[in-house]
Amino acid sequence: MKAILFSCLFFMIKLGCYANTRDHALVQDTIKLHKAKKKTVHDDTVYPRSSLKGYKPYFDNCHFTNQYTAAQRLKMYPFAVAAKILAVSYFGGGEPNPDIVLDGKPQPIRSAREDNFYKGLIINNRRIDYSTLFGVKTLNPTQINNLTNILFNYEYTGMKNYTIIGHAACFDPRNSIIFLDKNDNVIDHLDICFNCHRSESPSYKINVGVECRQKYDMLSNFFVSVGISYGAADESKWKSPLDSIKR
Repeated sequence: MKAILFSCLFFMIKLGCYANTRDHALVQDTIKLHKAKKKTVHDDTVYPRSSLKGYKPYFDNCHFTNQYTAAQRLKMYPFAVAAKILAVSYFGGGEPNPDIVLDGKPQPIRSAREDNFYKGLIINNRRIDYSTLFGVKTLNPTQINNLTNILFNYEYTGMKNYTIIGHAACFDPRNSIIFLDKNDNVIDHLDICFNCHRSESPSYKINVGVECRQKYDMLSNFFVSVGISYGAADESKWKSPLDSIKR
């Protein structure tokens, strides 16, 4: 009987030691895991270029790099998958407020055609509503080459590995580059606000590239060169179908 009790007591002590050793191992493993996680943490803070030691204002100027050939640029998204590329213009800033009555006199009511233009860029089920656009130009190979050159082959003059952070609060685009497939379905589009120097795309896969100081001026000149002045040229030179609609 004593032998049995002794055997049981020995077994329980051994089991307790194993459990304690296992818990200790788990603790050690957890500590190792936390240490490993800490090692993978990177500092992703982006600082304003002007705050960096040695910064000069001219570093923000655009510098042509000729890094990518025409063939290489055409292999980049979305140029590689587009059958047709459009440069367009449209009303920016959202729809105006409804007509109101001032001093008992009704203001002129907009026509259905005028109302339609105020809708801006409309894409439904990947199809463009051309009736809301002010200007539409299909880019030819030479124009596409010029566009890709602006997007991909310009870099900062100095401190090339640092970007400028912060954007204007506004974003009222009046111009877009639209990429279509062979069936005229929209693949992607890059919307540009020249007033506030901002751009966006629904896919986040395309942008204006490095935003060196003259980048938006170059893009503005590009739109004007292909025949799209509204939104891109000086505001005094904007022309839209709304100008010809009589109230």
